[in-house]
Amino acid sequence: MLINILVFVVVLSLLIFFHELGHFLAAKAFGIYVKRFSIGMPPRLFGFQWGETDYCVGALPLGGFVMMAGQEDVPLTDEEREDQYGGIPEERWFNKKPVLQRMGVLLAGPFMNLVLAVLLYAIVGLVGSYVPEWEVEARVGDIEENAPVLEAPLYFAGKDQTFHEDTKPEAIGWQIGDRILSVNGREISNMTDLAIAAVLGGDNKSHEILLERTDHSGATAQYLSRVTPRVLDETGHARFGVGPYETALVQKVLPGSPAEASGFQEGDIIQEVDGKPVSLSAFIKYVEDTGENQEISVTIQRAGKPLDIKAFPKTIGRVRDISFGNPEDENGQASILGITEAVSERTQLKPGDVLLEANGKPVTAKKLQQIEESEPGTTIELSVLRPAKLFGLIHEEQRFKASVEVAAVRAIGVALHPRSVLQRVPPSRIIQHASYQSYLAVERTVQTIVGLFQRTVSPKDLGGPLMIYEVTTKAARAGLDWLFKITAFISVNLFILNLLPLPALDGGQVVMNALEAVRGKPLNTKFLERLQQVGILLLIALMLYVTYNDIERKILDLFF
Repeated sequence: MLINILVFVVVLSLLIFFHELGHFLAAKAFGIYVKRFSIGMPPRLFGFQWGETDYCVGALPLGGFVMMAGQEDVPLTDEEREDQYGGIPEERWFNKKPVLQRMGVLLAGPFMNLVLAVLLYAIVGLVGSYVPEWEVEARVGDIEENAPVLEAPLYFAGKDQTFHEDTKPEAIGWQIGDRILSVNGREISNMTDLAIAAVLGGDNKSHEILLERTDHSGATAQYLSRVTPRVLDETGHARFGVGPYETALVQKVLPGSPAEASGFQEGDIIQEVDGKPVSLSAFIKYVEDTGENQEISVTIQRAGKPLDIKAFPKTIGRVRDISFGNPEDENGQASILGITEAVSERTQLKPGDVLLEANGKPVTAKKLQQIEESEPGTTIELSVLRPAKLFGLIHEEQRFKASVEVAAVRAIGVALHPRSVLQRVPPSRIIQHASYQSYLAVERTVQTIVGLFQRTVSPKDLGGPLMIYEVTTKAARAGLDWLFKITAFISVNLFILNLLPLPALDGGQVVMNALEAVRGKPLNTKFLERLQQVGILLLIALMLYVTYNDIERKILDLFF
């Protein structure tokens, strides 16, 4: 908990520091008197005086400011202004500087947030990191039963890569393993790009997809497919209904298993089963659903060469639609990590529940797996502990009984693991890479704002400090590279949001200065003060709304 709070404060402070540093450097460059440079809001905790400026840290980490003569977020009285800046020559006041200089100071803050994003993306690219395959390629994984892509016609892509829908389609429906090359004529690099295109476009917009399919012989062909995403679940987001592809990499061959007898080896890559391309999860499901005593033909890749292997899966037991603790840990606790809604309603089990006993005996995750596999077609009686939530305020600790059915499924005896790839950018391309990643983040942020007005994105999806806290702490647990990328994306969000024409934001003040330049004289002081007050009220309302969203999500997590 303490580490999570520290990560959140560090990330927030970094974002604020770069933003205020932009204002500060620009103000100094134009000779504006800067009384204080603060990270965090008052009261002042500590700091030092260097020249005419007080550099300090405030007690409240949710903000920061550059205190300049003649530039006030909250209007001062004449007496307060005289007390603060009475001895400062007017030519050093912000509001006495030429309009272009003032606009430069205002824009420098958001600009530095963009600079921070580029720096963070560059660091991640230079250092490199192992990432899931779907981060570096757009390849179709599992396809949902009601996915719109299953009905999508595929036309051969000509040299001009345009549709020729007057001809008969070459095929109907996407397949596992298809590579997505572009969406609406724009190249995409991963499955996240595809998902974002669906969400932001909504369920009324059709997308032209260029995809590549490889057949059993290794020959490839490119197809054009027009698909309209649909809302497939309670999230309300339009989706194509496809998941990211995970390669089925054989991590371990179990002794005495059908896989060992058939000649499977560690490091084999499973590509097809009975002539159908499969991902990791699709292979597991296919084998589980195979008939008893039925042979399967598996195409693997070993040392870069294809190889066909025959195998007879054996029958074992498995509790479906529930994931437990890691069975590789001999003494690992048997707890519910994930469960489908239907099974949860039937069994009353929830994520976070701890299994104390199975069939009247103490149980660990490994022991539970052994019981599962050895008793297909039976029912396991469980003793369950549900820990107290929020010190018992949400609910007290509960102990209860539950039963789960053990389905009879087939398995060949291999432990599979998704493949990770090293993503590292050469120094010669790092500026291009970091700039492009920042550009994509800017584009997604702008599209999200546009989507709010077009109602393809729900305001309920917006988050505030609590969401930033959760996102950054989860990213930190996933690795420093993830934390850097999330921080970069949040920094881009701040860059865009601060440019919005709200009076209390940098963008709003830029608009006011632009109006002054057009009029040739300053705007009415009283009008500006009232406008500033309205802007502050709007910002407070927005902050309250997104915080309400955060709290509502947290309450739903606690209760459900």
